[in-house]
Parts: sequence; structure tokens; C-alpha cells
Amino acid sequence: MEAYNTSIYPVFEADQVLSQKELNLLVSHLEEQDRITRKSLIGLGIVCGLDLSFSIKNNINSVTISCGTAVTSLGFQINFKETTFTQYHDLELSDQFLKPDYIREPYLDAIFKHASKYEAIKNCFELLTTDASDVDVKPIPANFFTDKLVILLLEVTLIDQKNCVTTNCDDKGKRIEFTIRPLVISTNEVTAVLTKVYQLPELYSKVTFPRYNVPYKNIITATNVLDGFRKVYKDSFLTELSDSIASVYNDFKEVLSEVSNLDILEDCKNTISTTVDNYKGSVNLQYVWDWIADIVATQNEIIDFKKINPSFCCVDEGLFPFHVVLGGDTNGEAIYRTPFIKTLDGSNEENAKLKELNLLFEKLVLILTSFEIPNQNVIKVTPSSLGTIPLSEKAIPFYYNSILELNKKWNPQLTVKKENNTILSYHSTIPNYTNRPEVKEPLLFDIEPYNFFRIEGHIGMNYKKAINDLNLIKNSYALPFKITALNAVDFVNKEVDILKFDGRWDDLETDYDLARKRVYNITEFVIKWMDLRKNTLDENNIITIENINNFKNILSQLKNLLTNDLKEFLPNYKSFYDIFKNLNHVFLFHRWCIQLFNPNLSTIAEDLIDRLDDINELFLDDPFTVIYEEANLRWQKTYKDLFFSTFLKKHPGIEHKAGVTKGGTFVLVYIDTSIFKASNPPLIYTNLLAAVTNYKNSIPIDSNIKDELISSVKFDDYKSQIKTKPKGLAIDKCKEESDNIKNDLLEIAKYNLEANYTVQMSDYILENIKGVLQYEVGSTVEKNPFQQTIIADFYLPYVCCSEGNTLEVKIEVKEPLTISLEQSKYCQTDAKEYEVKIKGKAGGIFTGTGKEAIIQKSDKYYLKPNHASIATPKLYDLQYEVDEELSNTIEFEIVSPNELQWSIIRDVNEPNVIKFVNSTTNDTHEYEFDFGDNSDMITTNENTVEHTFEFDNNRQFTITIKQLGEVCENIQTITVSPLTRIGDFNKNDFNTNDFNTNK
Repeated sequence: MEAYNTSIYPVFEADQVLSQKELNLLVSHLEEQDRITRKSLIGLGIVCGLDLSFSIKNNINSVTISCGTAVTSLGFQINFKETTFTQYHDLELSDQFLKPDYIREPYLDAIFKHASKYEAIKNCFELLTTDASDVDVKPIPANFFTDKLVILLLEVTLIDQKNCVTTNCDDKGKRIEFTIRPLVISTNEVTAVLTKVYQLPELYSKVTFPRYNVPYKNIITATNVLDGFRKVYKDSFLTELSDSIASVYNDFKEVLSEVSNLDILEDCKNTISTTVDNYKGSVNLQYVWDWIADIVATQNEIIDFKKINPSFCCVDEGLFPFHVVLGGDTNGEAIYRTPFIKTLDGSNEENAKLKELNLLFEKLVLILTSFEIPNQNVIKVTPSSLGTIPLSEKAIPFYYNSILELNKKWNPQLTVKKENNTILSYHSTIPNYTNRPEVKEPLLFDIEPYNFFRIEGHIGMNYKKAINDLNLIKNSYALPFKITALNAVDFVNKEVDILKFDGRWDDLETDYDLARKRVYNITEFVIKWMDLRKNTLDENNIITIENINNFKNILSQLKNLLTNDLKEFLPNYKSFYDIFKNLNHVFLFHRWCIQLFNPNLSTIAEDLIDRLDDINELFLDDPFTVIYEEANLRWQKTYKDLFFSTFLKKHPGIEHKAGVTKGGTFVLVYIDTSIFKASNPPLIYTNLLAAVTNYKNSIPIDSNIKDELISSVKFDDYKSQIKTKPKGLAIDKCKEESDNIKNDLLEIAKYNLEANYTVQMSDYILENIKGVLQYEVGSTVEKNPFQQTIIADFYLPYVCCSEGNTLEVKIEVKEPLTISLEQSKYCQTDAKEYEVKIKGKAGGIFTGTGKEAIIQKSDKYYLKPNHASIATPKLYDLQYEVDEELSNTIEFEIVSPNELQWSIIRDVNEPNVIKFVNSTTNDTHEYEFDFGDNSDMITTNENTVEHTFEFDNNRQFTITIKQLGEVCENIQTITVSPLTRIGDFNKNDFNTNDFNTNK
């Protein structure tokens, strides 16, 4: 700032003779200090008020300037009272203002040196009030303010007082007068020196981002789902976005640092379009939506960032020394309005803001140029935030390739404070990103500061794996949201293969278990009964042993078809039904043959007929058909909830934000048209049906008799619940007529709706009417290259979606077929049986080197370690196969018993003391000793053990030594006897009996 008089400050003393110089210096200094205080410690420009309002009333045009205060760049304060002007006149500014004579007052040069710039508006218009009576007053005409600006001019004039007369010099000297004039000036090159353009941040309009599927449309197929994401890269939207970015960048460009790659912001539409073209045909289309949302959010963040008007520490007094610009009659002139500029020294603060602004623009460039979907995806959940907070305060998404560089720009405030290593991201574990554990693994720490979880890496992944992985993450970290998965395919009039889904059938499970157990018990009893009496039955020509063996084989296989879980049985019920029905016929034929060839039924023949009747009662009761039909009815009502289109109708308020809120529901959308494909029955069903049919046909009975026997039994038809589709001809006949009726109804509905509802509400209702007017009875399955993959995700801000049905359908990953044994080593001599546990379908076969040692009892399988086929001690393996599905391979080892190497040594001096010695070297086993003399057993790992026996009356003892810690029970027994005596030295006498002379 220029200091005018600080070196000349008058100090008065007593009896001093004062001149005009000293007095003017004092006044000038004080006046100047006031102006310095205003312009350098407070600010410049329009402080408040001074707003323009234009009106026409009773054909009178007027403009009102509201009350307000302003400070010019010279520090002069302008206070203005609200005034309405309806007239104007031509004004020529006085030379006393434009060219004042201050030669004798050089200290005024600092003020009046700026007056000459107002020559540009010497001839202008001055606004006048209604009561003004000047000669040349004119009313304000229409369009008077077009291409003009209203300013307040502080006219400072230096005026000479009256000349001295002979005796009176009271008016000698000069005076300065201040006049505030409301002027109207034109906007042109001449006046540009006084009308600086100030770009106002509020003139920028934020870019609004669309919502998914709003207005609402019925979304049925995967194509519909992906099409919902395509509207963000329509040409009109990208043009709007690109223009907004260019406009803001050009306005800020003057204050930005010299960064070479910012030029891309001049026209970024081509950059966006190129990236869109690369990904618009891929499964990652939702990430393109998210990426463009990031661009919009960053652009809006820059718009929110206040326009940089750096504080002036050294004020340019020539900016607007004697005026302020109030504006014009249109919004376009608002850019000329003099803003308020703080002049308190805030250079450090402004420099920090400038740095943040630079970082925001550099971040926008990186977002535009570094979009890339990683090839190797893993699902990650990252805490983040949702709401009105800026993008800078959210986690960095995973679809950028310059992560380390983007991290430095993502949150400018954290970067300035060198805390950008605290920003959460999908990529926070890459080298050099951060060493803070709460950033690398944020789910291990407090999640209260976050209201949202970004979930990324699952798009394009097999939906079963994605569901499994995401559930594992959710459960492992105890995350508060629910997951549901929905199929985006058209299910209208298509049969969904129930085998594709796992579920719980509650009461039907119980009914099925009871029916299955009854079949098991009765068939097991009949098989054993015939097996025990097969020789007698054969000898009495009632039934041959070959037929009995056939029965046993068929009934055993029939049991295996009844799987442990109802959900595994239901998809194959139809094949089971055919076997069940044909087997009934076989038993009927045999019963007829027995009665035909044995007119006088023996007791055993009658018993056999009773056994066959037991089996036939199972067929006649046919509980499995009842269970199947009930399950099918429930399934037809429930399976629709597996589809995205059904879910969307119940919950139209879904949003896509690449994650889920706390306490919300994360919705995964996938494609799987294979659920409509009718799978062929498993091979075991096909083979058994062929065997039963061939056996039935081979029974030597006349075909007429067979037909009569078959017609004597009526089965419930499982097909009673199956709907028959109309023939193609019927569909073709009504198609054209249906189209016409449908279009007419929609036109009528649209006409009636538009009168009472908004466009959006009308569209929603019409979409639902279209669904009702579906004429297609059978439609083709949509072909999509993204089969069984996740194509999109959405969220609901609440937990859903329990409907309280008896049937609860769960889409989850099917457990693989596995087998297991509780232990891996068995003893060669072990006669026990050990269950081979199977997870999955029963009724398969075992393969491997240990398969012969597996026996079946009812629906369970057991391993016999002492089976002759695995007598050799070594490793054996087992694998299980059912319906061409292979289980895991398990190994078990057969070991032989060890021969223990314990011996005894009798103490020479104490014959009753026996020492047991283990001759096996480096033996670390523990051994259990039972000395057989009712003393306590001992357990030891010592190689030498002593024990004292009481050998009264020539008593013998059998010692049992058991080796511990081995699979086999390794035992050694040793018998000890009293030593043959040489004399009776143990007695308390001394005589000839103490010596044995062998006489």
C-alpha cells in the first residue's frame, strides 16, 4: 500500500504560528488513516444492499436501488438510502472532478490522479426521482437499460471559495465536495476500464445426475437391467456435462497453477465417449454409470468451492476508486456487479484454498483418464459415506488404475495436511498406499463414523461364488446389512427347475421322512424274509432264487432313490414315479403267478403273498405323489419371488450406489436361464427304470392278463397339477387381435391418466397395465452372454424381504458332494464298523482301493477295517460318485498290531521283586501295567518298571502290559511264578531245613 504522509506528521507546540500547510497535513493524515482502515482492514466493494429492482407500474418504468453500503478502492465509504427513480437526464461530468487543479495541494494527488479514467463516462445519464424538476428531465423509457449498467459514482470535486474583497477574506481557500450520483452507462470497449467482469460462483448450475429406472418401467430381463444404466451416456447428457466442465474450468483457469494435462477439460466429451465405447457392451456397465457419477460429483464439488477472490494485502486503488457497479436489467449484467473483496491479510488461507482448488481440477482429470476395470477381481467391502457430503469424503472406488496418484488428489484438505494415507479404498492394501492398519483393514475397527458400505469386485463373477464370498465377508466381520440375489430373466409361463434352488419345506420334510422310513422298513423286512427262505421257496417251486435276487437288487436300489433331503427328491420325482408304478406291476404279476401255479397255497406261499401285499400297499398309498403335488403347488406360488421383476414391483424404491446402507438390503442381480431347462433324469433312475421294465416284460404272462392286472390298480396321477399350454395355432390366432385390443386400451388409459396424474405417475400405471395385458403364452428364453454372472447391484435402505411363507426359498451355493471318516487310521484286527458320512445325494457307488471294505446298511455306509480286501497294512483311498458327480477323495491307513518287547529280571537278593525291561530302543510310548495282584495300575513311559509280588502258597501272577497312543490295541502278557526255594531262609529259625542238600 502506498503511504502518503507518514514521513510528515505535524506536532504542534505552544505559541507556534500555524500555516495552511500544517493544518492540511494533519487533516490529510487523519482522513487518509480512515480510508486505509476501511480498504485495508475491512474490504472493498459492495458490503451489503444496493440491489436493483426494475418495475413497470401504470405505464411508468422505474428502478429502485435499495439501501446499502459500499467501499471504493480508495477507501471512500458510500452510504445510500433506498430510492426509486422514474426519470433521467443527460449528464456531463464536471472538469472539477475529471481535471481538478490541485497544484498547490500536492497531497491530493493520491486521490485525484484516478479521476481521469472517468473521462470514459463523461457523457452519461443520471437517474432522477419523480419530484426532480430539471429542465431536461425525461421519463425512463422501455428497454432503457438494455446493454447498460447502473453505477453509483462518488463525485469528488475540488472547488474554489469566493475571492477576497477589500475588507473580507472569510471565503478564501478551497473545499472538497462529495456527491453520490446514480448513473447509467453503456457497456462497450470505452467503458470497459470501469466495468470489470466478476464471475460469480452462483451463476454455475450444478449438473444433476439421473436416478435409475425413474420414471418407473417394468424391468424383466438382463437387457432391461443394463439398459437402465445407458441413459447416463446419452449424447445430450454428455454434452451438458462436458460444457459445464469447460465453462467452470475456463472461469477458474486464471488462478490455477500451470498443469499441462488440465487442457483436457476444455472438451472432455470425446474422452468420456471413448471410455464408454470400450465398456458399453461389457458386463461392467454399472461401473460406467458409477464413473460418470464420480465425474458429476467432482464437477459439483468444484462448483461448490467458492470462487477464488484472493484477499488484497496490497490494494490496487485504481480498481474502482470513485464508484461501484450495481448491475443491469438482465442476469447477464450481474457479472459486472462489484463484489465485496476481503482485504484482511489472509494470504496463507487463500494459498491453501488455491492449492485445494488445483487438486480438485487435477482429480477431475485423473477420474476422466484413469477408468479401468481390474482383471482379477475379489470382493471387498469398504466403509464409506452416503448423502450430501462431497465425493472427496467418500472411499475411492476400485475402477481406477492410477490409485496412488489419485489418492494424492482425492481429498485436497487431507492432502494439504499430509493425511491422504487415511483415505479408505478398495485398493488400500497395494504397496505404498498406506501403512495404517485401520485403512488396510477398516472392517476390523469402529464403523460408527460410516453410514454406507461400498461393495465392489463382484460384477462379472459367477453368482453362486459371489453370494458365497460376500456372505462369508458379511458374517466374518459382523456387518449390519442383508444380502439377497435375484434372477433377471423372463419367467412368464416357463417352468422353473426346482433342482436349481435350495429351500426348506418345513412340514413336507416331516411327511417325506415318515414315508421314506416306512419304505425302508418294509422293504428291508421283505428282503430279509425272502433271503432267509429263498431255498425253501425255490424247492417248493413258488419263486426261483434268481427272481428273489432280482427282487432284492431292485428293492435295494429303490431305497437309494429316496434321498435324505426332500429338495433332492422332488426334481426326480417323475422318474421315481415311473419306477414305482412299474415295480407295482411286477409284484402284481408275481402274485398272480404264485396263485395260478399253487392252487393249494402252502403256508410259506401265503406268507410270500402277504409280503408282496405289504409292498403293494406302499404303492397304493403313494404318499410321494401327495407330497410332490403339494410341494409343486407351493412352488408355483413362491418361485416368482426369485426374480428381479417381481422384487422390483414390491420394492420400486431401489437405488444403485455401488453398495448398501447400514441396516439395508444389498440386492445382487444375476442371469441364469438354465433354471428353465428340464434336466435329464440321473443315470441311476434311467438304468433302474430300464431294468424294472425289462424284468416286467420278461414275466411269461399273456399281455391281456397283464393289461387286466394293471388296470385293476389306479395310481394318483402326478400330472394333475401340470398346466397344459395352448397350441401354437391358438396363440397365433389371437396375437393380432390381442395387439389391437392392447394398444386401444393403453391409448384410452393414457388419455384418462394424463388428466389426473403427472407424467411420471401415468407412466408407472401404464407400465403395470402392460404387464397385465400380456398375450404371450410362451416366450423364448433371452440369450445373454453373461450367463450365471452378476450384472448389477442395488440397495434398499431397509431390511427385507420375509413374506412369512411356509416355503422359504433361499438362493445359496450348493454344497459340493463330500465324504468323510472320523479318523484316518484303523487297526487291521478291528472288527468295528465306522460310518462313512456323505454330504449330498445318496444312492451312489464307491470307487478306490478301499471300496470293497464298504458295506451298506439301510441308507448309510460303513467301513470294516478287518475286511479281507484291506488286510495289507498300507494307505487306501475312497471316492464316491452319484449322478456323474464325484466327491472328494479321502485316504485311510490300515496298520497292524505291534509286538511288545518287555522281559523280566528277578532281583538276585529279593526274589519277590520283579523288574520289567523294555528292549525296544528309543521307545517313547506310554504303557499301562496291570500286575494282576489287585494293586493299582500304573501308567509310565519309563523303559524299566519294578514291582514286588507276594508269592504266598506258590501263587502265580499274570501281568498285562498295554501300549497307549496307538490305533491298534498292542498288549503283552507275562506270567511270573515264585522261585524254587533253596532252604527256608525266610523263617525266623536256623536249622537243617535252611539248607537243601538234595538228599
